[in-house]
Amino acid sequence: MNMKIVFIANPNEIAINALQDAGINVEIILRSGNVYDKVTQVNPDILICRNRDDISSLIKACSNIRMIFVVEVGLEKLPFSELQSHHIRVANTGGISADIMSNYVLGCILNHTVRLLEDWQNQQKSNWKRFQSTDSLIDKTLLIVGAGRTGIKIAQKAKAFGMRIIGIVRNQREIEGFEKVGTLDQMQQFISEADYVACTLPLTSETQLLFSKEVYRCMKPTAVFINVSRGGIVNESDLLYALDAGMLEHAYLDVFINEPLPKEHAFWMHGKVTVTPHQSGRLANNIEKAMKLFIQNYTAYCAGESMPNEVDLSKGY
Repeated sequence: MNMKIVFIANPNEIAINALQDAGINVEIILRSGNVYDKVTQVNPDILICRNRDDISSLIKACSNIRMIFVVEVGLEKLPFSELQSHHIRVANTGGISADIMSNYVLGCILNHTVRLLEDWQNQQKSNWKRFQSTDSLIDKTLLIVGAGRTGIKIAQKAKAFGMRIIGIVRNQREIEGFEKVGTLDQMQQFISEADYVACTLPLTSETQLLFSKEVYRCMKPTAVFINVSRGGIVNESDLLYALDAGMLEHAYLDVFINEPLPKEHAFWMHGKVTVTPHQSGRLANNIEKAMKLFIQNYTAYCAGESMPNEVDLSKGY
């Protein structure tokens, strides 16, 4: 099938070679100058781009586009209704960072239970804390809010430490390795059991500001919250209130409503918050691995089959 494919990107020889080795010819349009005009001049059949690109304008100007591959997991900026009305199929890199994001979540859990951060802070003050203790994870409950690819990876690794796993999903189903699985409307009930809560949900209209005072009030005062999904899922002022009120013990936050996190934000200096710079899903050699996923999805598309990473545009993920 002879189709024009445009990739909006900076040059990456390894990624381009992977496409060429697969016999796929791609025109690279650099992220400089007037990218919009360059793409419309080509009028591609397939567009490889990022979530932040002006996809709405591009699909209006490029009548030939029938498939878009988003070189990211996040999709919240996509014009879903326009994509549907233009009958454009979309795939993304869902699952590409599941392994490293699960490492991040387990790292937060281990850091908290072993008290490494506290030890480092004591070291800065040359403080030998007598009788420092660490806790066991055996029989501790981990609630994974968003038991998709990343959530399942987290569960597999947490089980090795003897943790009890509960999941929250949009559509009720059984998941191997999970003791219980509930839906979003059961989250407050399930969260009351959790020692650790990890959020891996996509950001949609349904999950916007999902974590609010009403949710935090249901948590154990010793619970730890870890967010690796999107900042917009968390009501940040409510989280600060909940931490100050003792509704939960600590929050490990990798994503925020505004990024970079403003220097004046209360999270930076809060004793119950650990801030990281949206790093949990930042995979080394991401673009090369993304191109392998593109090839798989492109092959399925050309064969008229469902793409492995196809996005359900009606649901937004």
